[in-house]
Amino acid sequence: MGDESSYSHAAAQELIGGELVGYESTSKVIAAAESGECERAVLPVENNVEGAVNEVYDALFDSGLFIAKQLVLPVRHSLIAADGVGLDGLSRIISHPQAIAQCRSFLNGLELPVEAVASTSAALEKAEGGTAAIAFKPKRGQHVIASGIQDSALNATRFALLTRERGTGGGTVSVSFDLKNESGALLGALQAIYDRAVNLTRILSRPHRSGSGKYRFFADFDFDKSDAELDALLAEVSACCVAFRFLGRYDCVASGK
Repeated sequence: MGDESSYSHAAAQELIGGELVGYESTSKVIAAAESGECERAVLPVENNVEGAVNEVYDALFDSGLFIAKQLVLPVRHSLIAADGVGLDGLSRIISHPQAIAQCRSFLNGLELPVEAVASTSAALEKAEGGTAAIAFKPKRGQHVIASGIQDSALNATRFALLTRERGTGGGTVSVSFDLKNESGALLGALQAIYDRAVNLTRILSRPHRSGSGKYRFFADFDFDKSDAELDALLAEVSACCVAFRFLGRYDCVASGK
């Protein structure tokens, strides 16, 4: 998702390389990969300051794609405007909601209206006149007014490489599940992981999109055993669930940039 001025493009260059195609939304990225229009896809899944990209996790559950690899990419936001426009000429700032949230301190000091758009790439397309964008790098005809404006110097985003085939042998496993509506269902799912001395590294709950008041869980855990042993564990966890989705077995690497 995103053009050559986006973080997603930078992540895709490291994860895939070769010919890259940008799409304007998460749903279109996933649809392109599922249909075979693209061989693989890259999407952001979590930022270490603002947390999970919920739209992507929700879409992954309903897709037929698997996480094949993850990349942690340092995020360095810049304030970008059309050439010739300075800070005193700005009337508003636009960007993706995650980017806006990651630059709160800087934006509070400017006291300018801030609006959310679909992506940092979309923000750059609209950065003209008195409108500036928070993004990765400028497009032609634009310049950086201020760089490194994110609140945390350690700001980083995790990107997932998505494929139609299930990977094997990686050190991290991701799953998602809807629990049975009965006492101890969550304990039973976690107990299956604990009994195998598996290190649960992350668990996230999200309100179910059905509006029923129920929650969907996403979990990551370390796994250094065989795929057969993994299948046995997944079967035991899924027995506690009314819906279960294996999201992938993969390795997570740090960016070389």
